[in-house]
Amino acid sequence: MLRIKSDASTREQKYVALKSVAIVSKIRSFGADVSITQLFRNDENQPIEAVYCFPIEENAAIYSFVAKIDDREIRAQLKEKIEAQQEYTQALQQGHGAYLMEQDEKSQDIFIINVGALLPGKECQIQIMYVTELDLVSQNKIRFVVPTTIAPRYNPSVGGISSPAGTQAKYVQSAPYAIDFECQIDKLHGEITSVSSSSHPIAIKFDDNKYEITFGQKNTFMDRDIILDIELSTRTNTILAIENNDEHQWALMASFTPTNEDCRKAFNTSKNIDDVNNEFIFIVDCSGSMQDENKIGLARQAMVLFLKSLPVNCHFNIIRFGSDYRTLFNNVTEKYNEQNAKQAEQLISQMSADLGGTELLRPLQWLQNQAPVAGHSRQILLLTDGEISNVTQVMDLCRSMSTSSRIFSFGLGHSPSRSLIKGLARSTNGRFTFIPPGTSVDIHVAEQLQKALEPCITNVKIKWNIPSLASVKLQTIPTVVPPVYANDRLLFYALIESDQFDHSTTVELWNHEETIQLGLARIDRVPEITDRDNQLIVHLAAKALIQEITHSKEQHAGSQQIRLQQNIEDDRKKRAIATSLKYNILCPYTAFIGIETRTDPSVKNANSNMVLREIPIEISADDKVMAGLPPVLGGFGSSLNSNLIYNSSMFFCQQQPMSYSCSSTLSQQSTPGFSFSAHSNYQQPFQSSFSATQQPPPTFYSSASHNKRRYAQSSSVHHDQQQQQKQKQQQQPSTPTFVCGASPQQSSLFGSTSSYSPLLTNNYVSVSSLAPHIRGVSPLSSSSMTEQKTWPSNDQDIVRHLINLQKFDGLWNLSNDDIQNLSQKSLTSFHSILSNDSTILTTAIVIIILETKYSAFKTMWLFMVNKGRKRLIELLGDAEKFETLINDIKHQL
Repeated sequence: MLRIKSDASTREQKYVALKSVAIVSKIRSFGADVSITQLFRNDENQPIEAVYCFPIEENAAIYSFVAKIDDREIRAQLKEKIEAQQEYTQALQQGHGAYLMEQDEKSQDIFIINVGALLPGKECQIQIMYVTELDLVSQNKIRFVVPTTIAPRYNPSVGGISSPAGTQAKYVQSAPYAIDFECQIDKLHGEITSVSSSSHPIAIKFDDNKYEITFGQKNTFMDRDIILDIELSTRTNTILAIENNDEHQWALMASFTPTNEDCRKAFNTSKNIDDVNNEFIFIVDCSGSMQDENKIGLARQAMVLFLKSLPVNCHFNIIRFGSDYRTLFNNVTEKYNEQNAKQAEQLISQMSADLGGTELLRPLQWLQNQAPVAGHSRQILLLTDGEISNVTQVMDLCRSMSTSSRIFSFGLGHSPSRSLIKGLARSTNGRFTFIPPGTSVDIHVAEQLQKALEPCITNVKIKWNIPSLASVKLQTIPTVVPPVYANDRLLFYALIESDQFDHSTTVELWNHEETIQLGLARIDRVPEITDRDNQLIVHLAAKALIQEITHSKEQHAGSQQIRLQQNIEDDRKKRAIATSLKYNILCPYTAFIGIETRTDPSVKNANSNMVLREIPIEISADDKVMAGLPPVLGGFGSSLNSNLIYNSSMFFCQQQPMSYSCSSTLSQQSTPGFSFSAHSNYQQPFQSSFSATQQPPPTFYSSASHNKRRYAQSSSVHHDQQQQQKQKQQQQPSTPTFVCGASPQQSSLFGSTSSYSPLLTNNYVSVSSLAPHIRGVSPLSSSSMTEQKTWPSNDQDIVRHLINLQKFDGLWNLSNDDIQNLSQKSLTSFHSILSNDSTILTTAIVIIILETKYSAFKTMWLFMVNKGRKRLIELLGDAEKFETLINDIKHQL
């Protein structure tokens, strides 16, 4: 079974060869150059082979792998993977040292380091260097992410959790190695106004026009991704940059961010956003891993906003998945009307992480076999922690659906599979976003939903205006331009063997008819020479080309026989290998290999006694539940193929983001350690805290007796619509589950007087499938939503409350007390010559107050207000009467 160790004994920790990890990074323009240094030491009496699995962003371009031992430096060479593996094995057999780095072909964000025949008492430093793009989070915010841990991933072939990349590495609650982090931020295209981290406490120093970021504490553990957000005062919408290397290979990068006005000009239709013919299918991960860090609570919160934002009469469905999958409706979609909206609300309120494993492939296969409604396009919104191992198989299926469907993927938690979340969106022309714990999920959801609802510009063209272009070969990446949305960044690369550049070099972005120019980027300067060791654009361009080759699944006009199509796959693999070797960028089919030649016969003969030491992987913070459970028996040598089992009485710790404003006078700042508390009406408040420099209490245990229950295989499809009444009858009285960080006023489940629905708050109760005595609790039930007696004091929670109270058709029917709290006037004090209907008046009041008083949360309420406005216009007869009504009410507020 796969055991999660609560702690390692001193003897076991001694045999962990990895001693520390250091990250040094430099951010410039739109990318980052990153160096990872891993220190291995052999404290045993015989040679060891250390194997370590770790994550790096899938789109990162790894260009250097160096091993340093004693006073020697072994700079590895990039070779075809099979050849590199053979050289590695032969070197060890011949008594030499060998160092190998590979990329997993199934989950392409996982990498494997092999340190072969590390002699007793010796240390070895492994240095890996890569460049990566920065994500554009919002108009002026860019994000730098360094993945640090691999969450346990569900493997459908074994029906449970398995070790990564075909290794036998064990997951442990706490590992004896720690991580250090340094980041230098040079002056970017716009003044930096703030630097923050939602993942770690950080210290910030400003010196010589650059920012230096470090961890705000020592002994940081590798249980969550490092997230750094950089806010700019302004950001240019177009960038054009050029680099070259020693091989006279030139690369160009063009960045465009079309504005709302740019896109509006390119649309050939002026129809309203609500008139776009879409069907919306929500796929929600309800596997057991979603209860960690209360990710299922984030999913419920997201689903409420999804549901309230849907246009009336569109088509929709909700699919929950785990070991099997369950659909709300028997048909692939049903019309969004009052009856179906109520059924969906009931399902969301009872949604919990109770479906076992993570079989994402099955619901996608069901959708593939169900064509979209005639005349409609299909928008799939997927919420998951991405903890699956068959990423490539899922990606291939989604590419086959890309002509009729777009996937908008949401990665939840500290360590989702970034390869999966990004890949699903890219392969279907959708969008992706990551929602770490402690952030406002509704903001992320609203931004994505806006893209799913709004039209996009397709078949966009890019023009490279380069001197003598006709006489040279230019490779553009991507070859097919993805759909263009307003305020979204588009990155284009070009690889060219020419140095004919001058200040007339430009890149243009046009609509398909070439009648509307969406962007124009001019070269800032023509570089005479570049830093040969820091070729950001060349490396990223080559990596983008490799990804396009490996991910392409274009249709071919030739034979459809599988045995003949294999030749096409082989050709694609050869092209990827050739590009990888040409630009010295690692890909799934190549590997870095370095050989340490040893001549001393006594040392060479020692390899026959070499033992394998696979580095244990510290589980992510998502999988650490703050409760003291019995420690796991056994050690690192425990067998595999078990499942992760959680205790039914669980605590969730809500970690708040850590943020610091930056200016030229900013000095070092840091934050205190994490803390959490739980409260309940049933007992005295419980509080506990621990320093982030200390190990948290034990959290996991393994039990074979729970395996079938936890990750049972099932091929059946259940329909939630048919089971809701049965589930109601089975509900029993319950005992409470505590939520760390939730105050007594924030939990209506425990009989509090909370005034806003738990559906739209960040503090949730998790109903565990492994706790049958609490399964009947519906913390988000309709009854709890109507029993609220006090008005929320926080502006964002007021907006959430109003969203929750809106009816499916866009109208609000608030009580007199609600209107009094919202406007400080009674409902009877409002009137209009157009209508005295209370529903019409309250809807107008809510629209006005949201637009005026709560404009900061426009992203959240925009679709609800648009829906309410449209419904009022229908009821009043025309838009002019609606404006008259709004003006009447404004004068009375």
